[in-house]
Amino acid sequence: MQVNAATGSGNAATAAPVSARQDFMTLLVAQLKAQDPLEPMAPSEFMTQLAQLQMVSELTQIGETIADLRTFSSLGPALSLIGRTVHYHGDGGEALSATVDHIELGPSGCTVVAGGRQLTLSEIIAVE
Repeated sequence: MQVNAATGSGNAATAAPVSARQDFMTLLVAQLKAQDPLEPMAPSEFMTQLAQLQMVSELTQIGETIADLRTFSSLGPALSLIGRTVHYHGDGGEALSATVDHIELGPSGCTVVAGGRQLTLSEIIAVE
């Protein structure tokens, strides 16, 4: 029996679940290879392990969905800022303001772009 490696999207959020799936499959294949041919695994035991694999897959999908929801939860407030003037502190601590041009979604979440500068929502101190 040959088991091909599962592939993920390559981001950090899916790396651990894909690894867990691979580890589970590796252990299952090793167990099947090492079992005594005269006393094979009981079908109910094998079905239990397959059910556990299905649970791992479903939990992985739930985790990915939760990660997506966290990313998109900041999208609503950021969208409402487009075209509005925001106030924030510059690198030297001075008070600056600029109009929000657009928003960007990245691996670290949602940022607004105002005056050519990327700002997280927590950096904005006031909105006009």
